[in-house]
Amino acid sequence: MLPAGVAYNGFGNAIAGMGADFRDIDNDGRPDIFETAMFGEGLPLYRNLGNGQFQDVTGTAGLAALTSRSTAWGVGVFDFDNDGNKDLFTANADILDNSMELAHRPFALPNRVFRNLGNLKFEDASSKAGPSFLVPAPHRGAAFGDLNNDGKIDAVVSVLNGPPEIWMNRSGKKNHWIILKLIGVKSNREGLGTKIKVTTSLGTQDNQASTAGSYNSSNDKRVHFGLGSAEIVNTIELTWPSSIKQLLKNVRADQILTVTESAS
Repeated sequence: MLPAGVAYNGFGNAIAGMGADFRDIDNDGRPDIFETAMFGEGLPLYRNLGNGQFQDVTGTAGLAALTSRSTAWGVGVFDFDNDGNKDLFTANADILDNSMELAHRPFALPNRVFRNLGNLKFEDASSKAGPSFLVPAPHRGAAFGDLNNDGKIDAVVSVLNGPPEIWMNRSGKKNHWIILKLIGVKSNREGLGTKIKVTTSLGTQDNQASTAGSYNSSNDKRVHFGLGSAEIVNTIELTWPSSIKQLLKNVRADQILTVTESAS
């Protein structure tokens, strides 16, 4: 961790890491790290520089000011508005139920969502997510996936001593999308670990088939891409865990596409 630049934040402080997600946030082909942490620490974002090196870009991304007064647990890096840039979701609550008495800050907190503006810049979009989204609760884990197969990523958040919250994504933008359901043959049946690159007229994006991430949670195994205004995916490049490479061309957007691993 120390040689990679992720043992400490940009101020040289260790972080009480809760959850983490590892995905390409700036569309440069390298997965970055977004981590949840405790009140006063900020929620760090580490940009992948390549060759196993990372840089803390929390401040320049605008996240230091937005998150320094939050304690968060579950986390997801997904493109919630399908504009081609992955956004950030955090499930928030303090650690102790008597935090008000001990530290004069509330135990229950609302979840938050940060919209990716591009170029590793973010804005707090929580106030636009609906009035119920702003209701505080003792949140912990968070899992993500398209629950109703409409091409928009939804969230399920666990609540201490209560039923989970199910957040259905009602984003009104008419951006396009594609979801890949993988079937491994030589690789594992779920295709977990498959690296995927999609190219459209707007550029390229990378993702990886994985259910891991967040905090004590498991995500949808299918792989989602927001495509913005692009109606066609020019190419989909898959590198399966078996090292088999597969190329799909001129794929229609706005569908859940089943891809079976090729023989070679």
